[in-house]
Amino acid sequence: MKNKNLFIVKQVVGIDVGKDSFYACYKIQYEDNSIVIKGTKSFANTPVGLDQFYQWCTIRNKTPKIKPIYIMEATGVYYEELAYFLNNKKEKVSVQLAQKIKYFAKSCNLKTKTDKVDSKMIAQFGIEKNLQGTDIWTPPSKEFKIIRDLSREHTSLKQSLTAAKSQQHALNHSHGAFDEVIELKARQIEFYDDQIIMVENKIKNLVELDNELHSKIKKISTVKGLSFVTIIKILAETNGFLLFNNIRQLVSYAGLDVIEKESGNFKGKTKISKKGNGRIRSALYMPAISASQYNQTLKTFYNRINEGRTTKKQGVVAVMRKLLILIYTLWKKDEEYIENYQMA
Repeated sequence: MKNKNLFIVKQVVGIDVGKDSFYACYKIQYEDNSIVIKGTKSFANTPVGLDQFYQWCTIRNKTPKIKPIYIMEATGVYYEELAYFLNNKKEKVSVQLAQKIKYFAKSCNLKTKTDKVDSKMIAQFGIEKNLQGTDIWTPPSKEFKIIRDLSREHTSLKQSLTAAKSQQHALNHSHGAFDEVIELKARQIEFYDDQIIMVENKIKNLVELDNELHSKIKKISTVKGLSFVTIIKILAETNGFLLFNNIRQLVSYAGLDVIEKESGNFKGKTKISKKGNGRIRSALYMPAISASQYNQTLKTFYNRINEGRTTKKQGVVAVMRKLLILIYTLWKKDEEYIENYQMA
């Protein structure tokens, strides 16, 4: 039995969040560095489940002066309801990058992977790390969240437009296609075009209301190949880079980090992980192709990467990564892009 004279120095709740449910582990650390699990339990990822979870945590908090830190991974959007719920309760929330948690799990030599085991591991991450400052999650402003939702809708509309145009092309080249179906597809394409313009205008109007945001985006737009919409999508998906302390974390979050497979004499293919935010990669693909043709610095870089290669995909991915790093750097420094910076 734990000595009741020992003081509690840290309380952590590790949470493994899924679409329909989440698993929580409540750990405490005493002044002698001993660690005790106060409970593990699964809850529904619903308003009722969130209330039950908070009550469960409140019962286990025997030292109100030492506020618990609630830790979860930034995977998809399923963590958001819980993060906002806890933030509204004035609780400390830490949303960690999935790759950071993954590397910590490897360091713990964990071989079993279940929701319960993951929640315990995330709680242990919180015990061992000194989470403060930028580690504590701050929700985006209401306006920024609206911009993010609009940018995601813009992506969805673009995908639907591309699909509709492919279907229209097939209809126009098929034998005996029904005229009314062709007309219907044309009206569908027109609808998507109108919706895309409307969403872009709404985003621009919202951005123009924030002088600082508008100014920083204008500076980043000096990079040839980067459009206003692309920059907005990157900022929206990274919450203005609030989760990131360095470029390596950002590249990993976007799934643009390189994986090498080598062992002894074996040398496998080098490729990107793709274990990150797919919306970021999707937003950067066409700008990378454009930049590799019209941005002289990136064109030289693209040609150097592809030298001696039969396929050009590796060069495009490298330019995507360069553009992401450029957006991050210019945003942080609040500067315009200088194409021949090193020469200057």
